[in-house]
Amino acid sequence: MKISVKAALLSGLAFPGAGQIYLKRFRRGVTITILASSGIGVIVWMATVRALSVLKRMQNQLDQVDMATISNVALAASANHTSIYYKPILLLIVCCWLFSVIDAYRIGKTRESLEKTQGIVR
Repeated sequence: MKISVKAALLSGLAFPGAGQIYLKRFRRGVTITILASSGIGVIVWMATVRALSVLKRMQNQLDQVDMATISNVALAASANHTSIYYKPILLLIVCCWLFSVIDAYRIGKTRESLEKTQGIVR
């Protein structure tokens, strides 16, 4: 498998920045990984805070909390979610992922053409 394809697949399927790290572009790969991880972390944190507030509200209203009630309330809460931060953060994650795939492929292609001109065989 070509280096460019392997790097693009690593960035696309494993995690953003993995292809750059595979191609020994550590600073770029770690930067992309940190950006994507931060976005995912913020979304998980926001979802956790929202879920805990829903559970607390349910406990205050009811003595017993069962799974059916939790799932109904969670479904209703997720449908009514109006946070202005979700879409920009999701856009950041998607952009990091796409940039990572395209960049890893581009770097790999450059390396392949350089090796071809120098006569290096892998």
